[in-house]
Amino acid sequence: MVELVRSIFGRYWPKFTWKLFYWLSDPHVVTLTLLVFTAVMLLASGRRYKQQMVILGLGLLIAYWLMISPLFSAAATRLLVSFVPPDRGEPADAVVVLARDGQIEGDRHSTAVSMVAAGRAPNLLVMGRAQGMKVLRELERRQLSPARFLSSTCVRTTNHEAESAVAALGSKGLSRIILITDPPHMLRAWLIFKSFGFSVIPHIEPMPPEVAANQRSLLAIREYLGLVSYAALGRFHNRPSSALPQEAQAFANTFPADRCFMTAEQIRQSLSSS
Repeated sequence: MVELVRSIFGRYWPKFTWKLFYWLSDPHVVTLTLLVFTAVMLLASGRRYKQQMVILGLGLLIAYWLMISPLFSAAATRLLVSFVPPDRGEPADAVVVLARDGQIEGDRHSTAVSMVAAGRAPNLLVMGRAQGMKVLRELERRQLSPARFLSSTCVRTTNHEAESAVAALGSKGLSRIILITDPPHMLRAWLIFKSFGFSVIPHIEPMPPEVAANQRSLLAIREYLGLVSYAALGRFHNRPSSALPQEAQAFANTFPADRCFMTAEQIRQSLSSS
């Protein structure tokens, strides 16, 4: 029963939080919704409770505008980042780049390619099919060999990204990774990759300046919720690095190499046929 609840929660919670994120990202829609809510509650309430309904509605409106303010977004993100150790430039077995939607990704893929070019790691694992195409173009533009480049295409959540990394890297005995993602996402990503036995060097890639303060705030809040949900699901229990090969075998069926990973040549063929 517990495993069933975990499975359902793990499947639908990310979808719910992203839908909530996109709704809360539009201040006009949220403000109008809260004003309508206040008006309806005011009309529906008896004389005794009208004042409380007005206070509740306006309080929610003020709390929302404070939550999406630049001051809140900076503080909320800074707290998340404060728990993550800095990248001191050590070498690793592989660079792993996590996926984000749209402009939030920033220059993380260019950063990863630069790390490979500088010799920090010989292997490159990128999450996402479209992201893999972007990295392949960057590798070819810089005339770098894509021989040890792999794109993971069956991932939807941070936990899936970690599991697919185990399947791709653990079987090869690659345990020391440089993990690249944005500031709010890094703490949860760092903890979940460590839990599978990876030795993780976190490299925080700044979000582009055009990402608005309200989006930064909501991304941070989503990460706090994600930390709570992952902890509740027991996903932060650390395994030793020696367990990675066994973990890789366990995830081989979940992430089959012929369906869930694309080499540079396969991506190139996909581009030429489209």
